[in-house]
This record gives sequence, structure tokens and C-alpha cells, in this order.
Amino acid sequence: MMHPTTSGLVEDLLRKAGRARRRVRATFRFHGESGMKEVERYWEPYAIRDGHAVVFSYFRNEFRTIPLKHIVTVEIHEREFEPRRPIEL
Repeated sequence: MMHPTTSGLVEDLLRKAGRARRRVRATFRFHGESGMKEVERYWEPYAIRDGHAVVFSYFRNEFRTIPLKHIVTVEIHEREFEPRRPIEL
């Protein structure tokens, strides 16, 4: 079960997961065509820069930059990943 997390905890969990090469399951908000949406995605965390998480999104099959303030929950997944580029966490 995932619970809302604070931005500090979100950053800590992303850093911990990236250093351990573990995937995360995250819920985040974004502006869609019909207004604000909240979705769940699986990511590989790579960096945190200027208030944004740099992640590889399995849904988009590409790197994405997500504002930390839009991330609602983060849960470290048991599956590891092979880095696609250097991890900067």
C-alpha cells in the first residue's frame, strides 16, 4: 500500500532506490487535456536537479523530468534495473 509522502521523503526514497538500482512505483500529478490528473507509473530514478526528478519511465520508454512537488507517493520496488546511463544520486 502506498501512502502520501512529503517532498523530503520523496527525494530520500528516490535517492535510496537509485543508489540501490531499484525501480520505484510512484503516483504523480500532471496537467492533462481534461485538467489535473493523478497516475501511477514505474520508474528508474537517475538524478535530482533543481527540484525535479530525472527518471526513466517504463510507460513512455524514455527519460522524463518530473517536478518533485508533483510526486504524491513513492514506493521502492523489489526489482532491480541495469542503468541506462550513470546514476547521479
